[in-house]
Amino acid sequence: MSEQLIATPGFFGENENFLLEREIGSGGMGGVYMGRDKMLDRPVAVKVMLKEYGSDEIFVEKFKKEAQSAARLIHPNIAQIYSYGICDGMPYISMELVAGGSLFQLMQNSPGKTDIARVMKICEQVAQALRCAADQGLVHGDIKPENVLLDSNGNAKIVDFGLAAMQKDTDEIWGTPYYISPEKVKKEPLDFRADMYSLGGTLYHALTGVAPFEGDDPIAVVRKRFEGAPKKPSEIRPEITPAIDALVLKMLSLEKEDRYPSFEALLEAFKNVLTTGLTQQLPTVTAVPAAASAATANRRGPTRMRTRKMITKKTIAAKSGISKVTKDTEADEDKIRSTDDDEDEEGGGNLGAKVFGVIAGVILLIGAVAGGLIWLQVSSRNARIAEERAQIESNYQKQSEALNHNIAAAEKLAPDYEEFAKKASDVCQKITSELSRMLPAEEAAKLKPEESDILKKAREELAIAMRTPEEIAAEAAAATNAPAAVAAATNAPAAVVAKPKFRPPTDSESDPASPEGQDYLRQKEEFEKAEAEKAAKAAEATPTPEQPAVEAQPAEKAKPPSTEVLALNDLWNRAYKSMAGAIRIKIEVIKLLKITAEVEALKEQTLANVEKLSEINSKIVEGIESIKASEHAKAASEGYSYIKSKGESQIRQTTIRLRKEKLEREREEKRKAEEEAERLRKEREAAAKKQKIAEESAAIIETFNKINANGNLRQLDWKSALRQLRAKKAELETVEAGLVADLQIRKVTCMEKMHDVLIKGLKAHKFKGRLAGCKVDKVDEKEIRLIKPDGKSKLKILWQNFIKEYPGNLNEIINAYIIKGRNNPKVKLNLRDWADANLGASLLLLHVCQQVSVKAEGADTKGRQMAKEVYKQYPDYQNYIKFMFPEIDFNTSEAEAGEGDKTE
Repeated sequence: MSEQLIATPGFFGENENFLLEREIGSGGMGGVYMGRDKMLDRPVAVKVMLKEYGSDEIFVEKFKKEAQSAARLIHPNIAQIYSYGICDGMPYISMELVAGGSLFQLMQNSPGKTDIARVMKICEQVAQALRCAADQGLVHGDIKPENVLLDSNGNAKIVDFGLAAMQKDTDEIWGTPYYISPEKVKKEPLDFRADMYSLGGTLYHALTGVAPFEGDDPIAVVRKRFEGAPKKPSEIRPEITPAIDALVLKMLSLEKEDRYPSFEALLEAFKNVLTTGLTQQLPTVTAVPAAASAATANRRGPTRMRTRKMITKKTIAAKSGISKVTKDTEADEDKIRSTDDDEDEEGGGNLGAKVFGVIAGVILLIGAVAGGLIWLQVSSRNARIAEERAQIESNYQKQSEALNHNIAAAEKLAPDYEEFAKKASDVCQKITSELSRMLPAEEAAKLKPEESDILKKAREELAIAMRTPEEIAAEAAAATNAPAAVAAATNAPAAVVAKPKFRPPTDSESDPASPEGQDYLRQKEEFEKAEAEKAAKAAEATPTPEQPAVEAQPAEKAKPPSTEVLALNDLWNRAYKSMAGAIRIKIEVIKLLKITAEVEALKEQTLANVEKLSEINSKIVEGIESIKASEHAKAASEGYSYIKSKGESQIRQTTIRLRKEKLEREREEKRKAEEEAERLRKEREAAAKKQKIAEESAAIIETFNKINANGNLRQLDWKSALRQLRAKKAELETVEAGLVADLQIRKVTCMEKMHDVLIKGLKAHKFKGRLAGCKVDKVDEKEIRLIKPDGKSKLKILWQNFIKEYPGNLNEIINAYIIKGRNNPKVKLNLRDWADANLGASLLLLHVCQQVSVKAEGADTKGRQMAKEVYKQYPDYQNYIKFMFPEIDFNTSEAEAGEGDKTE
């Protein structure tokens, strides 16, 4: 990989617009460099991928799309993407430079001793950034401490959005095994909860200094998460609170359904922890009467034992207040001991007096002890009774306070979930209002569907639950009178029979997109169809007055709802479900708090009442937890989270779509306007061109006619005619008129071809008819020289005079050398030369002969016949011939002009 790294400092980029100062990180996919964008004069971080990735077209395209997606994420906790490019075969992105280090460095500096509040705040900011990405359907895919950078103020900035999806090798899935989500390991579809899991692992590691799962190798680390939950963070770091434990472990739930349902819910949990859950709190102990009695008994036991151990003279003196008696007794005992000693010393004495003194002292001592014991028992019993009384009062007070707290908590449930439902409804209403302004009126009217049956039923149940005892009594009285009402109704006119309705949907059937919902709709449709058939049969059986027949109108096909209507209908149905959930929570709270009616009878502070209060408290707490865990609570809270995220996304997507459609309409209108303008321009140009073609074509034809009228054709002056036609063609601007000019030129060249063939064939030709016996001596373009029949006299005839004066002889040579030119050995014409010569002769007969000789009878007929023959024999010339002879109808036959046309 070393050859792939960029030497620093140095310039980089397609236009060398980045000055890379130093490498600030490297990995398996490339390196990250700190630098400056010279064009915008700002600091940047440039992430450069290895060349092996740049040679992979699929990777490059995916990398580009990921960069574009990440660039659209505008959030204070996401490092902004500035640009994308490829330089020297290495894909790169330039991004915001975050210069405050990373969470990874923070963890390295204080392993296991990071500031808990700071880490929690950093990860809360990461969660806010991931929520922004989730709202746009993006998954980061590789949340880890290294990808959480810190700015100069210590705020989090996420980097490397989407780069986890770039990895090509299957082994690279273990790049960060400590934080990878279970569903990514199993290669299941990923959503925002995969990022939530990785963030939970990151938070765990940052707080405790150890990863949530560890092993000898990456595979072992990954396998650990499937073997059980990690230790509580507080087991590793005791100052971590239970609230933090609960948050982290929920984020690290193996099943994604057990994690927080949305980033909104996760952020709410972060807020609660940051507000009240960062420090350990002393637990509040609510004394339970039975436990209190046991505790009291335990306390009395040791007291009695201590009393027994302390029964001494000093104890009696201290507790009975008879210290003087004790001292006197001690003095007497001393005296007795002294007397005994004296008596012993003296060797005798009054033994009876000594015994009596001892007995008297013992009696006094026993009396004192007995009195002390009696006083101690009475005092201990009174103290015990007072202590138990105080304990009962204390427990009663605690239970009462706990009851008030629990009642307040229960009463707060309904408003809290009603607030969720209200927010869900408000978001839907806001979306409805905004989309109504964007969509046509017909679609806007369908945005808000009718309230669901679930919501209607919930309201009915709430009305029943909120009835007062007086209302219940009134309803019972009304029910008592119901039979009379039924009897009266029997004698009344026929009542309208209520139309049967299909059962309302259950919670699982309320979502039309779910399989249960689709099955419910199918059953409802079949039920309504069956009821309609029953009604139709009943109507047929009931005679009705004849009505004039009304012609049935074809039913207009209903336009299917748009995507926006269907999506918003789904959001409204979720809002209705959320509202119904909040209402049912209120019903459950009402039912739960009914047990507090018993509290009025528990005014006396007795052990039994304490136990009863404890039982009521337990029921309320259990009821609150049950309500929080219910489907109703889930529907009320998650509905709002879903609606908020999807609703904002829907407005954004709809706005983008409508703007795009508007832009497309404007572009289409512009395109059509341009096409129409282009069409009109082309029509004008075509009309102008057509006019120009017509004018130029007419001009070239007029030129041909002038050449004919001026005698050039009559004089067989082909060169002059061609020169004039070509000069006129050079003046033409249109190709089409040029083609017309080519045809006029072609006419002259055909007549010139005919002339050349006749000159060739006339050599030594012996005429018939008027020039009978005359033999051609010499012939050229200008004249024919003949030798008369006497063999001596000569005759010179100009071609124009020959055509004018000798039409019969002209017909003679045309038959011999033009019409039969293909078989005449003197000329030996091929098909094309034969066709050209025949067309030239036709033109000569039709244009020149008719003009110069009144004797050329039948010349026009022969000319048309020759043209038709060429048309027949030479198909390649057919279009050509039609244009040259517009006056000839080639679909009719002409009387053939015989070879032996009359001569003079």
